[in-house]
Amino acid sequence: MSPSTCPKCGARLGPSRVHGEGPWNRSWRAGLTDTQQWVPRSGLEADVVTPDGIVVELQYGSLAKVHIEQRERIYGDMVWLFDARQAHKSGRLQFRFTTPGQPHINFKWCSPRSLDACHRPVYLDLGDSDQAESRHLVLKINRRYPARGQLLGSGLLHTATAFHNWMAHGIPLTPYIPPAHPARTDDDADAAA
Repeated sequence: MSPSTCPKCGARLGPSRVHGEGPWNRSWRAGLTDTQQWVPRSGLEADVVTPDGIVVELQYGSLAKVHIEQRERIYGDMVWLFDARQAHKSGRLQFRFTTPGQPHINFKWCSPRSLDACHRPVYLDLGDSDQAESRHLVLKINRRYPARGQLLGSGLLHTATAFHNWMAHGIPLTPYIPPAHPARTDDDADAAA
């Protein structure tokens, strides 16, 4: 076994790789080619590089401001994907569609993780969302406003499948549009009462 291989499982290890990467990171890497993962860049290793050359940093835990700034400076054309599944599942991170049948949403995140240092696009993995028929969603934050222990903002939703296909194959990222629900009639209101 070579020194760049894990003696436990045989996984290929790079010079700055943290072995023991969790299931969240591994699930996002599934199906990516070796040339798209752990790509060396000026002494760092980019988590994922899309076919279009955009770096995707998969961030499960917290990351110090200095490391966020360093990655953004070195990688240039990049995006962040943060794990926000627990915040969404617990109800601390909620969204609402601004217009039925449109992909635009407003969100509120109580006790959010700090995203202040991020100046590149930020996406949040929401996991399976009860707010969207249990679909696994990713939220692209377009605007964000800190407000008394909360983060308010707006953005677009994408399915996790669409995000992964963009990362792996360069397929354009399309927004998730919720199914249109028919308008309630007076009969529906009477039946609900």
